[in-house]
Amino acid sequence: MKYLRKSANVVLALSTLFFSIMTFLPTVHASVQGTITGNEVRFRSAPTTNSTTYGYLYNGNVVTVTSTSKISGAGCGDGWYSVDYGGRSGYICSSYIALAGESYEASYGRPWTTPKKAIMGGAAFIAGDYISQGQNTSYLKKFNVNPNSTYGQNQHQYMANLAAPYNEALSTYRSYRDNNLLSLPLHFTIPVFDNMPSKTSHPKYGEEQGGTSTITDQEFENKLNAQGFDETYKVWLRALHNEYPNWTFEALHTNLDFNSTIIVQQQIGSVQKSSCTECVYKDEYGQEIETESGWYVATTQTVGYFLDPRNFLMVDSVLMFEDLSYNEVYKEKTVKSVLAGTFMSGNDDIDNVSYSSMFMEAGKTYNVNPVYLASLSRQEVGTTKGLVTSGEQFEYKGITYVGFYNFYNIGAKSSEENPAKAGLVYASAGSVPNSDGVYVGNISSGGSTVNGGGGNSDSGNTGGNNTPSSNITPVATHLSNMRLNRKGNYITNLSIGTTVNSLKIKTNGNELTFKNASGTVLGDTEKLTTGSTVTFSTGETYTIVIYGDLTGDGDIDSADLLRMRQQLLGKVSLSGAYLEAAHVYNTSGDVDSSDLLRLRQHLLGKTSINQA
Repeated sequence: MKYLRKSANVVLALSTLFFSIMTFLPTVHASVQGTITGNEVRFRSAPTTNSTTYGYLYNGNVVTVTSTSKISGAGCGDGWYSVDYGGRSGYICSSYIALAGESYEASYGRPWTTPKKAIMGGAAFIAGDYISQGQNTSYLKKFNVNPNSTYGQNQHQYMANLAAPYNEALSTYRSYRDNNLLSLPLHFTIPVFDNMPSKTSHPKYGEEQGGTSTITDQEFENKLNAQGFDETYKVWLRALHNEYPNWTFEALHTNLDFNSTIIVQQQIGSVQKSSCTECVYKDEYGQEIETESGWYVATTQTVGYFLDPRNFLMVDSVLMFEDLSYNEVYKEKTVKSVLAGTFMSGNDDIDNVSYSSMFMEAGKTYNVNPVYLASLSRQEVGTTKGLVTSGEQFEYKGITYVGFYNFYNIGAKSSEENPAKAGLVYASAGSVPNSDGVYVGNISSGGSTVNGGGGNSDSGNTGGNNTPSSNITPVATHLSNMRLNRKGNYITNLSIGTTVNSLKIKTNGNELTFKNASGTVLGDTEKLTTGSTVTFSTGETYTIVIYGDLTGDGDIDSADLLRMRQQLLGKVSLSGAYLEAAHVYNTSGDVDSSDLLRLRQHLLGKTSINQA
């Protein structure tokens, strides 16, 4: 299975989702290092959200916590830490700092230095970030079409593999079948779209046959009608009901057009070519678009097949619609059957407890189906120990790590040069290097304590008075006022056609100087383009990037598409802001065919390029 590492628009924004378990720390006054676990976390002058903001810190920034004694103050229920950063002393809400040697719910128990910590912390993430947020089935984790989802429809999807819900459902079905659980009163939430075709078919998978048009239970039929299921659903649900009368079915009306949803999902889904060559999309030039080694953009017919719930209303696949919350009917012997034949069939050497008991504990603790957790882990990490489950040493981007685990491959994004290693770096968050510069997990510590903390609003674009005092650098405040983002030396989040004056009027414009790529000062009515620069009164200068504007004319048009093609063919070599502007699909890594597809779809009006 390919999961987070292949999701284009899935960004692990962990800074705003927490469990409300209070953490009590001993009073220790020695300074320690801390790692920021959120984005746009405010560095404040006093322990309150009413204080001045010095600036913003981002996930992975390391600060010096001058005292681990928390200070009470408005806007941070868990208390504030006094910190030093960049030569300045101030305060940061403790919910957004993972201390060296400590684990917090803000980072889901990271660093994951034993298998149990990885299994428990990963379950906390899956439950808190997905199952409790309206993505409570395998199907909805892949195709987030729930209109009541916290994150919005077609966003925040856990996996890119279009076939993943089916594969998960099949694995779960076998476990349920072998342990006589199919007779339990299971509940299924089944999406319904607008303007659905009468039937779907596929050159590889054919057209699903079966179901029954015979009504044998009028009461059940009345319930289906009340739910709004049409006949194309009911023929399958009747057959399931005849075999498993304890099952209940709930319609989830997405209010989404089926064909429009196919187009959106094509951009954020992939198929494995080795499993289905006829599933792979080819553009007008006959080119396949690879999203990751062996994985490709799928045809619309393939996306439609996997998106259509009616293709999976059979006993061996319907479990993709089962509610994934915890239920007492799940027993450890069922989890053991899932893990049979794998390295997880017995005990873990470090924690000295069975893997099956770990998944059971994780399920009970975080209100998630432990059978599902075990199935997911097996699909993610395989049947034999590998890099993400052994704690072995590895190097990534010039840094050496050892002793970290990740049983669900959380954080393994496709934009990374090595997704599996990137997931382990995610698992190491909060760790500090030893004297040799190696990030070492405490692999002998055992246990799985995942301490918690209440949520607050001091991360992101909310909360507090951000007016700077006269001796504070104004860059962060100006960017906030202009609704712009800073990425290294680049400024992003500008709309096409943004003029100099439209930004100046928000920031006491005499403090800003805008120039074009040639260094000529821009007039107030001139529009900003990729390659333009902005200089603040402090002397700091940043280059503007408009994603999709590869030519630097401030527009996104066929000229940019041509430039993208030339880049991929090696006929031009983009650099600096222009290369950054080409990353319209993946925010890092090489510019590739996925970026070309996204730019083309933008020009066709099928999607919009995210400028953030």
